[in-house]
Amino acid sequence: MGRTCSFIFPFVLSFAFTASGQDSTRLGLVPWASGMQHITSISHCGDDRLFVTRQGGLVQVITDSMTVLPVPFLNIGNRVIFNGERGLLGMAFHPDYANNGHFYLHYTANVGPHGVSRISRFKVSPDPNVAYPDSELVLIELPQPDPIHQGGDLEFGPDGMLYCSLGDGGGAGDPGDQGQEAGTLFGTIIRIRPEPDSTYSIPPDNPFAHDTTGRRPEIWAYGLRNPYRIGIDPLNGDLWIGDVGQERWEELDHWPGGVATGPNFGWSCYEANEPFLPMRCQDSLGLEFPLRAYAHNILGGDACAIVAGEVYRGQRYPRLQGRFVHTDYCHGRLLLTSTDSLGMWVDSVGLETGLFGFSDISAAADGELFLASRTDQRVYRIVDACPRPRPEIEVNGGTLSTTDDADTWEWYWNGQLLIGADSSSIEALVSGEYTVTITYGDGCTSTSPPVQHVSTAVPGGGQAGRFRLSPVPAADHVTLERDGADSALQVELTDASGRLVQRTTWEGQRTVLALDGVPGGVLWVRVRTRDGQVLEVLPLPVLGR
Repeated sequence: MGRTCSFIFPFVLSFAFTASGQDSTRLGLVPWASGMQHITSISHCGDDRLFVTRQGGLVQVITDSMTVLPVPFLNIGNRVIFNGERGLLGMAFHPDYANNGHFYLHYTANVGPHGVSRISRFKVSPDPNVAYPDSELVLIELPQPDPIHQGGDLEFGPDGMLYCSLGDGGGAGDPGDQGQEAGTLFGTIIRIRPEPDSTYSIPPDNPFAHDTTGRRPEIWAYGLRNPYRIGIDPLNGDLWIGDVGQERWEELDHWPGGVATGPNFGWSCYEANEPFLPMRCQDSLGLEFPLRAYAHNILGGDACAIVAGEVYRGQRYPRLQGRFVHTDYCHGRLLLTSTDSLGMWVDSVGLETGLFGFSDISAAADGELFLASRTDQRVYRIVDACPRPRPEIEVNGGTLSTTDDADTWEWYWNGQLLIGADSSSIEALVSGEYTVTITYGDGCTSTSPPVQHVSTAVPGGGQAGRFRLSPVPAADHVTLERDGADSALQVELTDASGRLVQRTTWEGQRTVLALDGVPGGVLWVRVRTRDGQVLEVLPLPVLGR
């Protein structure tokens, strides 16, 4: 994985992260197995069991919470180099395992000066909890030029193909320029079809399946440094890659399922978005830059070795649905990456665990997620610590309301906090998108889906017309202008609860409202005639200071 950390910290059950306008998710960890040293990966065969690979060559079976079978499923320790980044690294079960009993391992074989990356098929015995150690049939062997950057993951996609991650072979800085050489399997994700006779074939839609220039037909993606962990969305086949970086950046890559164009993710011309050895690429055109880049300590960050995870497709926790859960070996934070209402990718923090040394996040057969920890030698089940349904907004004329079974409420208009909107209902005086974030007594928070509201409360429905505000957003003052100055008007600055912040008489074409001491958020500017008739209500976003 590039770096080794050895720290022990107390376990923290859960941590709440709140982002305005988004439904925050507070994750928790439930211990599922213990006493498992050097865990590298978790997999399943389609039933309730979990299979855990250990770097030294063992595969163990977890049948239920805190129940690990004493007899290993498989032991190939005599074939494995167990050192640093080398060892038994990944496992995947054939989609038809229930009938053919085939599964696949990715390990560093104890052959040659630095070992050989080997992808092999094995077969289960009549005992479903024990495999035949002598059933190995080798599909792929890749002699390693260095002890580091082995990659190591295996995963079947919903297309039935086997995806395998392979590192650039090391050493530091990719001295052999393997990442940009599509004529080898180093620094790639390969995609193959395992055949019943223990060989494999090339899927005809692989990007280089019919290439005549020497590019390997197995390759699905290349330009990678050390893709230690990958995840494939079982719903759409999207590929997620955690590419462990050099000294400055960790890289999270995303590639849509079924797009067979052979993406080049840029290593070693670039480390994430930053030039590394750019002379190795003719230019940056055609390179795929990361979805996310996470900084190392040298840049003020706390990442060191990204651990890609899985997209949640279980049924227990609707708020997790479709979110990609991942972490890092050093910071131990569980991150959720997904798109917001505008289709933009965003991260949120689901859990600050206080732990280091996570090595895998994988899904069980039912889509629920599990986490492997090398630090405390445990497997955890990842849960939604606040599994309540999202609050809904009810619209009754100009009144918006939500559940009153909460401790606090925060309302947002177009993603901006409405000052003073701290109850279960508000008067929506202007048109726009409204959401509410509520907090329960146990500290759990949840944000409603957005509601588009068209106001008919005042002329113009809250849209700027005869009256104009500038600047918007405002800081220490705001200027209100009108086209004519025929009569004196009253101007009221109120919060969303109706509390009066300021009132002034407006004579002339413009007036200035001072905003000293006003907190950040949105206020309403009401313009009235002298006899109290409301002519317009304008939203005024105020910058926080």
